Order: sequence, then structure tokens, then C-alpha cells
Amino acid sequence: MHKIILAGESSLLIYFGNKIDPSLPRNIANFANQLKKHFSESIINLTPSYTSLLVNYDLNKTNYQQFKTQVSELLEQFSFEQAEQISKVIYIPVYYGFEVALDLEKLLAEKELTIDEFIHIHTSQTYQVYAIGFSPVFAFLGQVDEQIQAPRLATPRIKIPAGSVGIADRQTAVYPIDSSGGWNIVGRTILDLSLNDPKNLDKFKIGDKVKFYSISRDEFMRYGGQE
Repeated sequence: MHKIILAGESSLLIYFGNKIDPSLPRNIANFANQLKKHFSESIINLTPSYTSLLVNYDLNKTNYQQFKTQVSELLEQFSFEQAEQISKVIYIPVYYGFEVALDLEKLLAEKELTIDEFIHIHTSQTYQVYAIGFSPVFAFLGQVDEQIQAPRLATPRIKIPAGSVGIADRQTAVYPIDSSGGWNIVGRTILDLSLNDPKNLDKFKIGDKVKFYSISRDEFMRYGGQE
């Protein structure tokens, strides 16, 4: 059951469910595309999340009641089951060495896992992009296997190096730039995911898939990795 609520003077929030579901990112992304197709002149911005879509609209072109009615009608007509979205798989190399994986040793002790077991669990799964965070390149990926899930740190770090791969609850993600944060750091990628490369602006889209794979310390250092 879908629900539309007022989310601000010129915003509405569309709920597609009340819990995380693997089908939701695809459905939300598909419906966002339909909104852009039908109401491009009225829409200022679309922000998808785990179970909802925030729509900012132009008050000079429409109003809440009118726009809500139009969105409701489109929702009734739209067939989510038959909708298709072209998604891609993004492969991310990760070095899981303790010198860059700041929380991995502690996590292994808590979970009673070897590093090889942890790497196997983290890399054997294909993750889905559920939402985009503080940067267009900070993708919230889910869901992490229950064997390696971990709560956020009680005290966030002031600085986490760019490329750090983290886990928070059943989510995993890559920090695209140096920033503060409270995720458990379990590795680091050699990929530059910052916006220094304009192509990264559209690197991740809701519904895309991400696959991590392990690289050695030699590979990490050879391709520019820093401890």
C-alpha cells in the first residue's frame, strides 16, 4: 500500500513500504523515472531512499493538493510488477589488511571468524544500492550477511580515509572522500570514487548492484594504495 504525505512547503514523501525489501529500490527508481517523464516541468528534485521517495516540486507550477492528486493517479496506473529497470554491476577491489581495516581485528574476535572467513562472507554476496548518502558516490548497500553485521561505533571517528569500506548494522558502503563517520572500517579500495572524476557523479544508481572482491597488499600498493 502506497502512502503520500506532505513533507514541507514544496515537498511530498511517497512511501512504497514500511520495511526494507530487495524489490523496493527497483520499484522506487522506476516510479521516479515515470514522475520525471510526466511532470518534468513541476519537479525540482527526487531523492530516493530505502522505502520512500522525496519529491521537491515547483510551487510556481503546481501546489500540494494538485500534485498529490496527479501522483496518486500515476501510482494507480503504474504496474510495479512489470516495470523493468536497466541496472549494472559495479565491481570494487578491496584490500582487507589490518593496517587499513581499522575495525576488522576487533570484529573478527567478536564474531569468532578468521580473516579468510570474513573476506569470503563479505565478497560472496552481491549488494544492492538502496539509497545515496551525503555524496552522490556514497551508496548504501545491503544487505550484509548477519554473520558480519555490526552496530555503528559508539564514538564516530573524526577522519576516515577516502576509499574505506565500512559496515553499519546490515549495510556496507565505501567512503568516497576523507570524512568523519561511525561505520566499522573493514578494508579499503584503490578506486577513486571522489567527484574529482566527473564520471563518478552517476557511478551509483538506486537498484544497481555492487560486488566486492579481495586484492592483495602488493596489488593495493602497486595501484596507489596508501596505509
